[in-house]
Amino acid sequence: LLGEDHSNFKRIVSMSKATKHKAKGADSPKLLPTETLEQRAKADLSKQNYRRAKEWLKELYKRSNEQYLPQLIQCYQELAKQMLKKGQRSEAKTVFDHIRLLAGDKAVPSLEAQLATQSDDYAAAAGVFIEHCSNGAKPFSAGDDHVMADALVLAFADNPDLKEVNPGLHGELMAIGRALEYVSAERFTNALSELKQIGLQSIFSGWRLFIKGLCAFYMRDDARAMEAFSRLRGEPLLSKAARPFLFILDEHTALLSKGETKEPLLRQVCTVLNRRDLEHVLPRAEYLWHVRRYSDSYEHVARTLTGFPSEEAGLLHTLSRFYFNAVFQMNGPQTDKYIKSIYYFADKKKKSHVDDLLFARVRNLCLDTDEMVSDRETIKLWEEFLLLYDRVHGENAKLRALVYAHLGDKFSREEEREPLIFEREKRKAGIRNSRLAEDAYKNSLKLNSADKDVHLSLLHLYEKTGEGSKRNKMLDEISRLFPDDKETLVKNGNSCIERKAFIKGIEYLKRAATLDPLDRNLKEGLCIAYIKAARHFAGKCEARRYREFMGEAIGLGEAGLNNINLGLPYLKVRLAVFEWIGGCDNEGDLLLEDILSNGDGGPQLTFFAYLIGRIYTASAQHWSRLEKRVMDVFKNPVPAVAAAFTDILQYVNLIDLPKFWIRKEFDRLNKYAMDAAVKVCTPPEAEKIVRYASRQGHSGKKLAGRYIHIILDQDPRNPLFLYFKYMNETADNFRPPTASDLRQLKDILVIAVKRNERILINMLNKIIRSIEDYLSMDADDGNDWDGVENEKAELKSIIEEVMKKFKPEQRSSSREKKAKVNLQQASLFDDISF
Repeated sequence: LLGEDHSNFKRIVSMSKATKHKAKGADSPKLLPTETLEQRAKADLSKQNYRRAKEWLKELYKRSNEQYLPQLIQCYQELAKQMLKKGQRSEAKTVFDHIRLLAGDKAVPSLEAQLATQSDDYAAAAGVFIEHCSNGAKPFSAGDDHVMADALVLAFADNPDLKEVNPGLHGELMAIGRALEYVSAERFTNALSELKQIGLQSIFSGWRLFIKGLCAFYMRDDARAMEAFSRLRGEPLLSKAARPFLFILDEHTALLSKGETKEPLLRQVCTVLNRRDLEHVLPRAEYLWHVRRYSDSYEHVARTLTGFPSEEAGLLHTLSRFYFNAVFQMNGPQTDKYIKSIYYFADKKKKSHVDDLLFARVRNLCLDTDEMVSDRETIKLWEEFLLLYDRVHGENAKLRALVYAHLGDKFSREEEREPLIFEREKRKAGIRNSRLAEDAYKNSLKLNSADKDVHLSLLHLYEKTGEGSKRNKMLDEISRLFPDDKETLVKNGNSCIERKAFIKGIEYLKRAATLDPLDRNLKEGLCIAYIKAARHFAGKCEARRYREFMGEAIGLGEAGLNNINLGLPYLKVRLAVFEWIGGCDNEGDLLLEDILSNGDGGPQLTFFAYLIGRIYTASAQHWSRLEKRVMDVFKNPVPAVAAAFTDILQYVNLIDLPKFWIRKEFDRLNKYAMDAAVKVCTPPEAEKIVRYASRQGHSGKKLAGRYIHIILDQDPRNPLFLYFKYMNETADNFRPPTASDLRQLKDILVIAVKRNERILINMLNKIIRSIEDYLSMDADDGNDWDGVENEKAELKSIIEEVMKKFKPEQRSSSREKKAKVNLQQASLFDDISF
């Protein structure tokens, strides 16, 4: 085949062979001088390269038996130990045979014992140790103590020879044996008493710790068990025996070495928990789940575990819940594939009613968000589920009531209607199907009339559909059924206030406030009811009535300007305005002048009086005088005043009364705040202004950016204002979130954690999780533009939700909420209560 190059090829091969032999001969131990051999042996021993070191020492031993015999034996011993650690028992046995030939009776018995223990021949290993002690030999080294203790205990035999040779050691061994028997009999106090004979320096100290851990584990003292088992790291056999217990106590403990699989450990866990029937099921299922083969994991359990799935209380039911609830943490394609695989697998095997029931529940809940399923089909599917439930468990009126309540919630959901041909935006939201929702709620109440939540849901449905008479009848019914329910009293009270039945409404609200005197929201709601009633009677010029109601409100008021609804100065300003409206001009002027001259919130109260007078439609001659004072204040821009004014203007803007003029007030305050930006500003003041500006959308972007820049110049690592900067810069970007967004937010989160900004931390974590979920969508989902828009809308709603909760006064007192476990991090063992 080589043709003309054949001869050249043979010449090259012969040359390479000669070179190889020449190199090998140069390093042959026989050809090296003694000094070189000693140097090389020393170097390889220091590198723990015992295989090569023994070659140099063997040659040295040939040259001088007595001089190099100890070093050669020591090298063989270390090589054998190295092999035993790697599990190379046959190779270690061959090396040990060489040691016995060289050393005879002087051979190290600990190696022989280790070989025996690795073959599970603990009796032979114990015999080696006892023989060693009988010959009066030197005690074993510290490293051999573990092997000796394990062999003596696991031999499970009373050795009279050991009692003669070492009575103390024999007594400790018997104490360990009795302690283990007591643990098996669940006599843990007796077991701990036996351990008192074992000293800290005893070779059985590791067993002492292990048994202590067992006692604590079965006595449910997890902290002590964890401590005891964790201290066994240096005990090769006992540390492995402790691993399943440590996993049960805390599965996040690092227990496996690099490259070691988890399945053997999980089998041990099943054994420890007395579930031998699961040791060939759950470990494999766990592995399949973690590699995202969810359908295969389910099929493996269903195929190998008799009685799965199950609705009976116990482990199988817990496993069933895990597999059938996991679908709700999957994305769309994963959900479809998982549900179909469950259905097809159940169809292949002999299906039971339990299979059908669990599948129907999951299917129905998943289809609840599918707009392609008609309302009538939805009702049919849920009635099928109820029929299956009756076959498995028998009739359950409460469950039927819950299903109908769920259908009522579904049909009463507000939905955006598609725009007409010439409309640019979607039409106003409407109820999905108010008639079916009402029927479902009524069916639920027939089955369980004591369910207050369903009553309130039906009431809310009537509120959304504008059916006032039905709403009022429902409120009366709820008040009759739940006379001491705080939420019902508040709803009834507010409903009466809206209908201008002020006396009746205030009585409801007073009863609710009496039920919970510490609820500040109830107090504030009652105060607002007094204000609304007073305004109504001021319009009718009934001075006695509005003064009476405002007197009650002032009685509830609090000193200071922290709360516009409850602050005494604000309440007194309202009374002065009502005096104007009621025709008592002098009384109103005197009262207002007294408030503004003696109060501590001059500019703030003046601005409030001007705005509230105008929105409550006091005559222009009154609020125009106040406007002149406000204009004087606006001539001297100050950040603190601008921040205070933002609260006032935003509050007044929420009052549900006509205010066509309010836009000019926003423009005037925006200009004032912008002019004030040249002066010294504190972070709380800037924060108020930024929040105020950001709520105005694009028109407030410049103002927000100005104050963000001011604070970041003072403190470039202020996490809140870094977040404001990110939000302000991306406010007009109509694009999906990117990896760059994620990096920016994570960088801000790191700073927020260092500064312990808890509310900001919670908010950032929530948004970051949403973006991560969005970015982790499968590649196939990237072409689903409707899905992208839905993801964007969901992300936007999350940001808006957390921003509403993010108030400065809550920053130091809020608590972090636990995040839901990500599906990829979920574990079968997390959800199983053995």
